[in-house]
Amino acid sequence: MSKYADGLPLYRQQVIFDRLGQALPQATLANWMLACGELIQPLINLLQDHLLAEPLIHLDETPVQVLNEAGKPAASQSYMWVRAAGPPDRSIVLFDYDPSRSQQAPPRLLPDYRGVIMVDGYEGYTQVCHTQALTRLGCWAHARRRFVEAQRAAGKHKSAKADYAVKLIGKLYQLEKTLAGVNADERHRQRQQHARPVVDKLHAWLEQTRPQVPPQTALGK
Repeated sequence: MSKYADGLPLYRQQVIFDRLGQALPQATLANWMLACGELIQPLINLLQDHLLAEPLIHLDETPVQVLNEAGKPAASQSYMWVRAAGPPDRSIVLFDYDPSRSQQAPPRLLPDYRGVIMVDGYEGYTQVCHTQALTRLGCWAHARRRFVEAQRAAGKHKSAKADYAVKLIGKLYQLEKTLAGVNADERHRQRQQHARPVVDKLHAWLEQTRPQVPPQTALGK
């Protein structure tokens, strides 16, 4: 609990045990962690089997610093990849360490998967989506970010298009605030009733405002 839930390093735990009169070398604590990891591996494998059987998986990655890692300076970044899936009452969340953020990690985390993934705009997912024919979903936070950037770039002149998009996305955010704590079935019903019209309106508006690219003329004609 102290190591993984509270993020308390083993060397600090050693000091705490020393203060309590119990001599536990850091090497002993580390060996306990390795033993626990081996014992819990069958459960992790089972959870992964269930996770990969779900029609939708959320993925994200966040940087972590490893002070002593072979071939890497202490100041370099490694990554903790997170996968989440399953219904609210039986959700599965798995954490996987990787020394990099390369596109080699997603195929390892999604072996033979053929469903839908919910990710951010990171290009490292592009290859696995192509090779495994995955459906890729994006999040509203990243979609909204581009319109906010357009607002800032417009400055005093303002951007009616960006303002309109941010306003519509804001309605989705507001709906989600009202649905906090609501059960899954009711949340789905409310989203279909209130969020779907907003999304449809936004998509129709984007299609209308999309720049029309003239067809290219074949060379030599």
